[in-house]
Amino acid sequence: MILRVWRVRIAPARIEEYRRFERERCLSMFHKQPGFLGVMFLREAGDLASSLTVWEDAGTVDAIESSPSYRRTARELAESGLLAGEQSVEILEVEGGDLRPEALSAALARTRIAGSSS
Repeated sequence: MILRVWRVRIAPARIEEYRRFERERCLSMFHKQPGFLGVMFLREAGDLASSLTVWEDAGTVDAIESSPSYRRTARELAESGLLAGEQSVEILEVEGGDLRPEALSAALARTRIAGSSS
């Protein structure tokens, strides 16, 4: 299993637009990718944003770069004016650990509900 962490700075006045882009464009695009297992959209202090995507293996992570829907979504985001800085990507291989899927799903659902009221 592979984790891909993408980081970027968001234009401060457009954070809500960026959140909408994540929900409406990125999420559906990721769901179309072979080997995609999950995504979490993350916020750091101020205007920093990250996405953590989970993939079956290194081949599926490599394949995303040539995916037409990924490339289209990335181009739309780059041209949108929502981003205010350089992007970075980090690829990490999972060597072990423990997940509680039911607890994670419940916590994510609570986050979605809280995020929809903002």
